[in-house]
Amino acid sequence: MSIELVTEGFPTIMKISSQSTLTLEAGVNAGYNRGMGWEKNIRNSRGQVAVLFALVFTFMFVLFAFVVDFGHLIHNKMNLQIAADAAAYAGAAWQARLLNQMGKVNYHMRQDYKEMVVRFQVTHTRHNLEFPRGRRYLDGPFDTLTTHSQLVCQQAHSYRALRGRQYANDTNLCWNADPRTGGLPPIVVPPLIADFDAFSVALRAQIMAIQRQADIECDQGREDNERLVDHLISVYGSRSNFHANQMQTMKDFINEAAQSNIANSTHPMLAAARESARRNLTDSNRNGEFKIEILPPQENSYVQMKEMRARNVALWYDFQSRGSACVAIPGQKSFEMLAGYEKDPEFLTYFGVKLTSKPRMLFMPQAWVDSAFPVLEAYSLAKPFGSRMGPQSETDLLVGVPRNQQQSFLINFGVRPGDRTGIRSSKLLAFYDSLHKFNSIGAPEGNQARGWIAPGASDPNLTLPLQAVRTPTIFDALFYTVFPDPGGNISQDYEEPDFAQALFPDYLEAAAPNNELIATRNPASPPYYLAFSGRNGRPGYVRVDAPFTVSGSAFGNYAAEEPATHSTTGGDTLFNLIGMSGREAEFGFAKKEVYHSAWSPPGEKGRIGYGVKFLSISTLQRLKNTSSNGETIEIRNKPRFEPNFNQIRH
Repeated sequence: MSIELVTEGFPTIMKISSQSTLTLEAGVNAGYNRGMGWEKNIRNSRGQVAVLFALVFTFMFVLFAFVVDFGHLIHNKMNLQIAADAAAYAGAAWQARLLNQMGKVNYHMRQDYKEMVVRFQVTHTRHNLEFPRGRRYLDGPFDTLTTHSQLVCQQAHSYRALRGRQYANDTNLCWNADPRTGGLPPIVVPPLIADFDAFSVALRAQIMAIQRQADIECDQGREDNERLVDHLISVYGSRSNFHANQMQTMKDFINEAAQSNIANSTHPMLAAARESARRNLTDSNRNGEFKIEILPPQENSYVQMKEMRARNVALWYDFQSRGSACVAIPGQKSFEMLAGYEKDPEFLTYFGVKLTSKPRMLFMPQAWVDSAFPVLEAYSLAKPFGSRMGPQSETDLLVGVPRNQQQSFLINFGVRPGDRTGIRSSKLLAFYDSLHKFNSIGAPEGNQARGWIAPGASDPNLTLPLQAVRTPTIFDALFYTVFPDPGGNISQDYEEPDFAQALFPDYLEAAAPNNELIATRNPASPPYYLAFSGRNGRPGYVRVDAPFTVSGSAFGNYAAEEPATHSTTGGDTLFNLIGMSGREAEFGFAKKEVYHSAWSPPGEKGRIGYGVKFLSISTLQRLKNTSSNGETIEIRNKPRFEPNFNQIRH
C-alpha cells in the first residue's frame, strides 16, 4: 500500500509505501516533540512584562504620591494663611470693640467738662447785670451784645443762702453789686444830733441795724460764691478722675495682650485669635507641628494715650464790705481738669500673628518630609479703622479757644472747627440761658431746687440745658465716636429702630434721659473687665456715671453725675423740643447726618465706631503717621522678635 501526497505548486510528488509507516510515525513524533519544546520555551518567557510594569507602576505611584503630597502641601500653606488671617482679624476686632468703649468714655469726659462750663458760665452767671438775655432771640431778631467775663454769683432772684436767708423774686445782689455799677449804694448813718432825742437815737440804731444786715448779706454772698466754686471744682475733678481710671483700665487691658503667650492665654483677645486660627486649620496642619505666635509690638503697647488737661480760671464775685457799701470784687481760682485723652499717634493699634506648621503628608514618610520640605509660615496683620477715640491736642478746642493769638484759660469749649469764641459768644450764651428756668416775674430763677439744672429731674424743662450739653456739636462729630442713644427717643433720632441697640458697645452702661439704665443687648462674651462693676452691681460693666465722692460739701449732691448725664440726644431732637427745628447748625450743633456721614458714602446711612481691615506687612514697614500740625511721626511699636521681617512680602 502506498499513499501519494500531492502538493500543488511543488514540483515533487512524495510517495509513501507501507514500509514507510514506521518512518512517518517516527518523523511525526519527532516533530511533535520539537513543537512541545517550543511551547515550553514560550512558557518560560512569561512575566517579563509584569516586572517591567511593576517597575513603571512603582515610579508612577511615587510620582503620583509626590504630586498629591505637593498639592496637599500647597493646600495646607493656603489653609495656614487663611487661619492666620482669621486670627489677625479676630484680634483686631477685639481691639476695635475696646477702642469703641474707650471712645465713648472719652466722650463722657468731654461731656462732663462741657457741663462744668455751662454751670460756671451760664447757670451761675445769668443773674449778673450784663449777661446776654436769650428769650428775645427765640421770638425775633437777636441783638448783638458785648460779651464780658462772667463771674459766678449765687445771690440772685429767690435764692436761699446757705445760712438760710430767703431772698425775694426781685432781689438780686449780683445785679446790684456788679463792680461796673460801683456796688450797692452806701448806707449813710446820720450823725447823732442829741443823745436825748429818742427819735434820733432810734433812727440811727435802725440804720445801723440795716447796715449790719447789709454787711451780713454781703458776707453771705462772698461765702456762698466761693464755696460754690470750690464745690464745682471738686465735683468735676472727681468725675474726671473716675472716668480717667476707666480709660486707663481699658488701655491696660488692650496692652496686656502684647505681653502674653497666645498658645495658652485666657485673655479674650488672644483666646479669640487662637481659636479662630485653630478652627480654620486642616487636620494636617492642626495635628502636625503647629505653632501660633503674636507679632509683639515694641514697648508692649498697642495703644498709648496723652492727657488733655484744661487749664482753667474760675471767676467769682468776692463780695466785701467797703466802708458803708458792699462791693463785688472779682475773685479768681486757677485749676486744672483732665478733660480727655488723645490717642498717641506714635503708637499704631494693630494685631499681628505668625503661624508655623509642618503638616503630615498623605504618602511620604515623615523622614522625607523633614528633610525635603520646609516649615510652612504664614503672617497676617489687621487693624481697627474708621473712627477716632478723640481729637489730637493740637486741634482740640476743648480747653479754651484762642483769641488775639493768645490761649485763653477762661472756662470755655469750642463748637465748630475754626471757632474763636466757643460758648462765650453772646449768641450761644443767650441760647443756653433761654433753656434755663425763669421765675414768675421773668427773672432768672435762683432757687436751688428749680434754677439749678439737674439730670433726670421730675420737671423735664430743667434738664434742657444738660440735653444741649450732651448733644454732639459739629466739632464733636469730627473727632469722636458718637454712639446713638438706645433709649426711648431712638425712633426720633435714628432711621432704624434697632440701630442704637445693635451698635452700642457691650458691657458699657447706657441710660435714658429719665435717669433709668437701659437694658441693652446681652454681650457676646463673658465679662472681661473683672475690675468693673456697673451701677446695679452687674460684673464687667463700664459704669456710665461716677459715684458721688465729694463729702462735707455745703451744696450736697449738687452737680453729681447721674446716668442721664451721658444720654446722648441728637441735635434734631433737641431743636424739635424747643421749637427751633432746622436751626441746629446755626448754633454749632450736629445733625445725625453730620456726625454719621464721615464714614459713609453720600446718600448712605452713616456708620458708627471702628471697623477692621487687613494691613500688609510691607505697608507697616514703611508706615509713618502725621500729626495735626503736619509733622511726620515715626511709629514706635512696629513688631519685634521677627528676624526675617524685613524680607517678608505679603
